[in-house]
Amino acid sequence: MRTSKWVLCGLVLASLVGCAGVPEEQVDTAALAVKPGGDNGTELSATAAASEPVCLGEDSASVILEGTLTTTGSVDSAEITVVVDGGAETLVGIIEPDDFEHNGREKSADYSFDLTLSEGSHSVTVCFTQSGAQGREPKRVCAPAVIVVVDCSGSGTCENEGVFGDLVGNPVLCSGGGTPHVPVHLRGDFGEIVAIGINGPEGFSEEGFMNHAGNSCIYQYNWDTRDGNHGGPGSYTFTFVGDNGNFYEFTRDLSCEN
Repeated sequence: MRTSKWVLCGLVLASLVGCAGVPEEQVDTAALAVKPGGDNGTELSATAAASEPVCLGEDSASVILEGTLTTTGSVDSAEITVVVDGGAETLVGIIEPDDFEHNGREKSADYSFDLTLSEGSHSVTVCFTQSGAQGREPKRVCAPAVIVVVDCSGSGTCENEGVFGDLVGNPVLCSGGGTPHVPVHLRGDFGEIVAIGINGPEGFSEEGFMNHAGNSCIYQYNWDTRDGNHGGPGSYTFTFVGDNGNFYEFTRDLSCEN
């Protein structure tokens, strides 16, 4: 089928380049079908995977979602959104044009972000929306849903542990085998990190952090008392604050002799 210059301009070309410069002769409309009318440039593809959940308590965990966005078209910026269990779509990041690596016609960009999930099983879908280049419509793709199971109900094993604190091994300030030190032990539910404060005679003050002994409910601190790092014989108060907010304190009398 053939049509005149003016009909063709009004139907197709006016929205692209205008009518100026179109030859007076007729144009074959079959040639317009070479480029699809709904062409969006190219398609996007994406992958998604989840790390092992890290418990934040007995009812929630942190998980890392990561993967790759790939395109054979433009490298415009792409919004990263996430949908959990079919809920509201939430923006979690943006892939910038400079993030893409080029390999011939294919371009790809890695991504990752943290997500906090409640106890239970969850379906997590990561989606990408890329603005259209050169007037094309925006492109969008979602990676296959990832199933994440959060099971932290048994993570608080120290919750019912009785609190106990004491000095063990060498409760003497100025003597003992090797470098003089006073081992301080704490037992109970204090999270992963415990801040310790030691206050004694002559305004002595020491602060530090206690090590968590593996998966036990025991925390240890070696107070190095060499070179006079103490206030001399007398009463000392030991204060403990866990990163979960739990608090404990005890007082002991220390001397410089066995």
